[in-house]
Amino acid sequence: MRVGLHSAQARRRMWFAVCAVALAALAAILRFWWQDSATAGVLLTALGAFMSVAALMADVLRGDTTARPDGDGAHRRRAVEALAEAVREQWAAEARLRRLQDPAPLEVDWTLADRRLADHPYNIPPGAVLPRPRSGGGPPGTPDPGTSDQAAPDPAAAPPGPRVVVLGEPGSGKSVLAMRYVLDRLAAREEGGPVPVIFPLASWDPLRASLRDWLAVRLAADYRPLAAQADDRRTLARVLVDTGLVAPVLDGFDELPRAARATAVRRINAELDPGAPLLLTSRGDAWAAAVEEGDVLTGAEVVELRPLDLVRAGVHLERSARPLRATADGVPHTVWTPVLRKLAERPDLPLAQALTTPLMVALARTVYGDTSRDPTPLLDPRRFPTVAAVEGHLLEAFVPAAFADAGPRAAADATRRLTVLARGLHRRGTGRLAWWELESLVPRTLALYAPGLLALAVLSLFLLPVTLARAVDDLAGLEDVLSLVALLVGQTLGFAFGVRYLLPSGRRGRRGTPGPDRGFRRRQALVTTGVSALMWAGYAYFDDLRFGFRFGGVSDGWMPDLLGGFLFSQLFTLFLGIAGLSRRPIPLGLPWSGAMSRAAARLGGAALAAAGTVTAGVALLGREGNPWTVLLGTTCAAAGTALMASATNRGGQDGAHTPRAGRIARRFVTGAVRGTAAAMLIGVASCTAGGFAAVGVTALKSRTAADLRDREIDGWYFSERAGVRSAVTERTLRGGLLLPGDGARPVAFAGRTRPPNCTMPLLPGRRCVDFVSRRTVFESRHGAVVALITPGAGPRTTAVHPTNLRSVLPDAGRDWLTQGPAAGVVARDLPQILVSGLLIGVVGGCVCGVYRALSVPSDLMRAASPGLSLRTDRTASLTRGGMVALLVALVCVPVVATPGDWGGLVHLGTQLWLPLGTAALALSAWGRFLVARSWLAATGQLPWRLMAFLDEAHQRGVLRQSGAGFEFRHLRLQAQLATGPTADVVAARSPGSRGLPGPPDAPDMDEGFDIHHRTS
Repeated sequence: MRVGLHSAQARRRMWFAVCAVALAALAAILRFWWQDSATAGVLLTALGAFMSVAALMADVLRGDTTARPDGDGAHRRRAVEALAEAVREQWAAEARLRRLQDPAPLEVDWTLADRRLADHPYNIPPGAVLPRPRSGGGPPGTPDPGTSDQAAPDPAAAPPGPRVVVLGEPGSGKSVLAMRYVLDRLAAREEGGPVPVIFPLASWDPLRASLRDWLAVRLAADYRPLAAQADDRRTLARVLVDTGLVAPVLDGFDELPRAARATAVRRINAELDPGAPLLLTSRGDAWAAAVEEGDVLTGAEVVELRPLDLVRAGVHLERSARPLRATADGVPHTVWTPVLRKLAERPDLPLAQALTTPLMVALARTVYGDTSRDPTPLLDPRRFPTVAAVEGHLLEAFVPAAFADAGPRAAADATRRLTVLARGLHRRGTGRLAWWELESLVPRTLALYAPGLLALAVLSLFLLPVTLARAVDDLAGLEDVLSLVALLVGQTLGFAFGVRYLLPSGRRGRRGTPGPDRGFRRRQALVTTGVSALMWAGYAYFDDLRFGFRFGGVSDGWMPDLLGGFLFSQLFTLFLGIAGLSRRPIPLGLPWSGAMSRAAARLGGAALAAAGTVTAGVALLGREGNPWTVLLGTTCAAAGTALMASATNRGGQDGAHTPRAGRIARRFVTGAVRGTAAAMLIGVASCTAGGFAAVGVTALKSRTAADLRDREIDGWYFSERAGVRSAVTERTLRGGLLLPGDGARPVAFAGRTRPPNCTMPLLPGRRCVDFVSRRTVFESRHGAVVALITPGAGPRTTAVHPTNLRSVLPDAGRDWLTQGPAAGVVARDLPQILVSGLLIGVVGGCVCGVYRALSVPSDLMRAASPGLSLRTDRTASLTRGGMVALLVALVCVPVVATPGDWGGLVHLGTQLWLPLGTAALALSAWGRFLVARSWLAATGQLPWRLMAFLDEAHQRGVLRQSGAGFEFRHLRLQAQLATGPTADVVAARSPGSRGLPGPPDAPDMDEGFDIHHRTS
């Protein structure tokens, strides 16, 4: 069927092609007909940015025109059938991965629990829902052990109804039973019936969120098509929940906080329809406490999983082991045959008691699945006198056995690496291994200083095009290596200080966004103001501000460069702290919520990428390649590429928290207004305090000086006539001269120091020239100094700013020339510092606006996989960093274009935008992960391809996937790797005892079924 131009997709493609052709034509026109190629490049980049913003604004103003599916009728039926198929494929694949049917499931018996934990029998409708143990678990012709318990006609042993609570100790098989329950219900389900879906309860907060809201959020997050809007109020996921087409399987009730369990039971009773099917799993003590504090589950029977029968466990081990030889009667013989015979004779041995849980059976199967290993030593009471000793041995041998086919060295490396991870989780008191929390394994000092180092490294990478353009000298005004090192050290220290004191902890926020509260705002203001006053006072003490202050000037020694770098990088963390970026960042997505918004983002990204590529290429290949044009083009190209990638990759980005169409602009405006207000207040206060501190120190230095009238020192002749002090030398003075244009006074630099930013886009009159002065004069009136140079052969002199020429004067001459009232120092130094406070406010508002508009908080459980969550956050971080840099550059354009380069603000404007973008990237969750992974790999603790290793450990059954993170397959395996078989981790049990005591709130993760080698 032909679609033609009437299709919205076809029209978007045509519009994209027209824009691309027009942009290419405009690039050619600007390149060949515009005399100033640098200005042409900036205009082209600005045009690309304008097209990007226009595309996004068009999406915002029009809204998402994608047809919303109808929540009723045929579409709802298609949605529920698609959900059933997705759930079936998901858990069938997991069952195959866990080899539940290889060779047959390991059946777990159950019995009715204490009647006080269940509802009244008359309230429980009949109807078996639990998978019943099937026959055939033993050798041919033998009955399945344990089935007689369910065959008894006693009403107390009748099968439960549609609502069931399954209780069991860690490793007893609850989670796998829930998975089998889902598959059995799907096999018996009729078209249009409810779909069983497993929901891990660990991500629910019953004290804040209702059950239905949480079910809809998780359903939309795990099955992305259901996140589509069914009507103006509800998503398809919410419609399926409200209409009873989802049968929830609530796994891990004991993983809820103790204080929330009773509330959770009450919410389940109040919000689920009476008689709606439900399966809930929990540890027995957690459920008993919840019932005692709250209520029973209405209409639900409570069953308890029983220990495995030794005969059934032995049959499973025999059937899953590799045959060695056949006996006379033709029965295969395995490594387990003599062991099981001994256990049948001695059921009191510790090994027999250990094999009563599915977890230990699965571990034993994996460890001794290879014929090269013999389980006979497990019978030795001297080596394994207790059940705990047997279990500790199986847990310790499991990881090497899971990686045995990779070779001895790979198995040893895997054990060592997993031990590092287990110890880190043990120290933090958690069982969840999240990639964005990997920084906890890094030394605190490195974690504190690493963001600054990463930002500098990324900044250096972006400066590479400048090197290729052979224009690095235009960007750097420092040739003293010591000063450059001091500047870098100061920036690293400033980053570390800002991360520690100016970023919120991330524990507070509204609507799930980690944002600072008012108390932290006050703390930010006080800390920034105090530190700024201290740093500016130190800067004025070690430097000489008596000649006046200019941004981008030459300092006296390395100490002012260190303090200036500290102040500079502290600003970046302040901006991001005001925006809400926390010290412990979490993954953040982007707010693309529909086909139109994605198309707008792709169009805007393509425009940015094309404009940036053309601009950088023209500057690099042309004869007038300006370094700032190259940098601006490179940043545009990177940001545009990331924007296109973010709109193309759907995985992990759409979700229930995604803003509706039309809210992106409002979020940006709200963030920009609030951020500008906060940053302006803090910036003006800190710059005022710092400016007065610097002026005070400088005024004290200007109070006294030796009288140098009619004296000569080091070739300089000092005199005073009519209140004008002068210092004259006939020695030749060489240096560089910065001509700002617009008739402004030139800025002179002495010696080999090259002026910064000699050429700037949009400023065609700005340039640098070398000068040779035959006669140099410094004139001073009330401490205000002006320098006069004689660059030509005639007597004509040129008045220049004296700030960067003061180094040619003797120290006593400086004191004498700048001696004057404090009011003169205030006039020469304070205005520039105060104006920088206003610029801080505007830039801070831009950063806040970008982060509020382009950040969608991610639920820690919502991602389809850890790798997908990592890639999504990486793309989002690159996009936000690029957009921050571009928007700040746009804001700094009026500052750069200030007539006459007043106070050196051009240098300040050029130094803000690119480092701010790299700082945003370094302080993101992906940036922190990059640092942590690099450190752990460089020190040999973890591999460079960390996510690939974790995926392999998941495939081999050592780890289990939980949303965007991993968990060890069982808490006891994690404890074994972290601490070994100690008494406080693995409690010793006598052969006749049952149960494993543990922490009351320890999460019951996977129920001990091997994902790669195990069965149910």
